[in-house]
Amino acid sequence: MDTIKVEGIVTITLSNANADLAKQLSADVILINSPIVIGLDDLIRDEIESIRETNQENNKLAVLLETTGGYIEVVERIVSVFRRHYDEVVFIIPNSAYSAGTVLALSGDDIMMDYYSVLGPIDPQFQTENGDQVPGMGYIQKFKELSDAINKPPDGDMANVRAETAYLLKKFDPAKLFHIEQAIEHSKELIRDWLPMYKFKNWTTRKSSGDPVTEELKSQRAESIAEILGDAKHWHSHGRGISMTELASDKIGLQITDFGIVPDLNANVRHYHGLFSDYINKVGYKGGIHSPRGIRRTT
Repeated sequence: MDTIKVEGIVTITLSNANADLAKQLSADVILINSPIVIGLDDLIRDEIESIRETNQENNKLAVLLETTGGYIEVVERIVSVFRRHYDEVVFIIPNSAYSAGTVLALSGDDIMMDYYSVLGPIDPQFQTENGDQVPGMGYIQKFKELSDAINKPPDGDMANVRAETAYLLKKFDPAKLFHIEQAIEHSKELIRDWLPMYKFKNWTTRKSSGDPVTEELKSQRAESIAEILGDAKHWHSHGRGISMTELASDKIGLQITDFGIVPDLNANVRHYHGLFSDYINKVGYKGGIHSPRGIRRTT
């Protein structure tokens, strides 16, 4: 008799959890728990194309997403894969999706969260000399603070100006600043394009007045959301979580579906996400994806 192995039990349980969600949502289901690194788009393309080769029944994709963020260029390519193969894409956030992950979620026709879930501000990351990924908002904000201190020194303190100038020249790379600023603007541009195209496509009447919603209003709302999510001073931190309630507030105005109020859906989402997250942590993966085809390591 063959010995029962933990990996086999996990594989079967994850497969069943994926199938349960797929049936409940009438969708193909993929789970992404990974930084959005270069190469993730290639893995997702292979995964989605393989799924569609064997199953053309569903025109809807449900994506369970957890990520610390990453490269906005990778997000754009992932969205192009999803939209090439599916008419409807729904994002489910069981825990958190920061920065580039927020932009990815905003490409969906719907975003599903619960009281514990958070998105985050737009804060492109960059790689330091030792290979660490660090948020760009702080880099830009510190540069602006030092520039202000040099241009408007308190009490004409020229010694302090010289010290600040020396530090600025030593620590700040103009090319890096430009890259971060371009990534932020790219993120905003994608949000401005994707929200009216997907999330707002069925928004036809204003909730408060019942007036019809124009394309101009959709564009204005998308612009407002892009600007507030990209405001470094407002959020202060890359890791600042933005809850479902705050996203739906008048300040942001983004409607979110609460999966937590549907007991069976809530249980299935948390079971599937929790088991996969626990498994990749135990085997030492920094990231992975799961689909009907099984587990794939991303980092």
